[in-house]
Amino acid sequence: MTRNYTEDSTPDRGSTGLENMVPWVHIVGGGLSGLSLASSLARLGRLPGEVIVSEPNLDALVSKTFSFWFDATEQEFLKPEFSSDTWTLGTDNLQVTHQGSSFRYGTRTGRNVLEQALRAIDHHPQISVVEEAVHVQPKALHCFDSRPCNIDSFQLTQSFAGTEVLFDQPHGISQIGLMNEMQRITNGIRFVYTLPLGSHRLLVEHTDFTTVPSDFSTLKDLNSRYLEQHFDVSRFRSIRMEAAHIPMGFKHQSINWGTPIGARGGMTRDATGYGYRTIRFACHKIAKDLVKYNSTKPYRQLKMTTWADQLFLNLIKQRPDVIPKTLIQMANKMSPDQFAQFMMMRSPTDLIHMFRAAPVKSFTCALLGRYQWI
Repeated sequence: MTRNYTEDSTPDRGSTGLENMVPWVHIVGGGLSGLSLASSLARLGRLPGEVIVSEPNLDALVSKTFSFWFDATEQEFLKPEFSSDTWTLGTDNLQVTHQGSSFRYGTRTGRNVLEQALRAIDHHPQISVVEEAVHVQPKALHCFDSRPCNIDSFQLTQSFAGTEVLFDQPHGISQIGLMNEMQRITNGIRFVYTLPLGSHRLLVEHTDFTTVPSDFSTLKDLNSRYLEQHFDVSRFRSIRMEAAHIPMGFKHQSINWGTPIGARGGMTRDATGYGYRTIRFACHKIAKDLVKYNSTKPYRQLKMTTWADQLFLNLIKQRPDVIPKTLIQMANKMSPDQFAQFMMMRSPTDLIHMFRAAPVKSFTCALLGRYQWI
């Protein structure tokens, strides 16, 4: 159930503010990770105690879009609203088109995630969503922290701004423009991402991978320019905007309230920013462990993945000029399914595919720390 409290009326969050007893689980933050954990708990029947989710602005999730690759065995759990088996990558003079066999590229809207999670939570008498800000670590047997991290702690930042438009006629776009018009910019790289959300809706995003966070207004202006260049402006209207800064690795660990989840807990991949699939599966496992063992372990990425991602981040920082060509070469040498698995980094095997496809000179020099030799 969802309960509303003003800051003036909310008791000290050293207690639950709802009951005299300390809750079993307190989740700070009701974004994707917080609601994924709460809704997974809601599906596990009778719980050992009360669960509270604290979130001051639930509607913030409505402005978000989540994308991921999935296979047939994961469709029911990940629940894509839209999907395509075809995606493209390109620069001004190079283009790669992939058509997946086992894997498709899926998308869920934040509104759909929010509505489904709240339905599951509302049907469980032991779980409450409280619309409130939390300023000190709550007292609970298990506390989970999904607060946004300070942007100053990011190694690199994925900054993006998206414009969703509605066409009066079908736009005719079925494939995902994953990373097109890739180019070097000051402090990193930039590309445009085009995502069909049905026959009449299209999301256009400009994305920067940079050492310094980009300005959202600049990226939104680029979206407008792109739409004006590629479509008849009389055929569509803007219906939604979204923007965010996503961490690509951290300079240092944040101080967490209990167990970190979401981006704070390392559930978004450093090299790509993809996190939806990892968050959903990781939070589901945490929920099952809590109910079965009354304990859980923080999420840990494979050490090989962390190492490979750090290699890529160093390349972006030191030689952003080689990144577009490097990604195109890798995509050319990988099968579409191998590329999809690599982008999600599902297993150590995916790392082997990456190194087989990677340009030898660039990655050898990066391994040696000799970026000037590339």
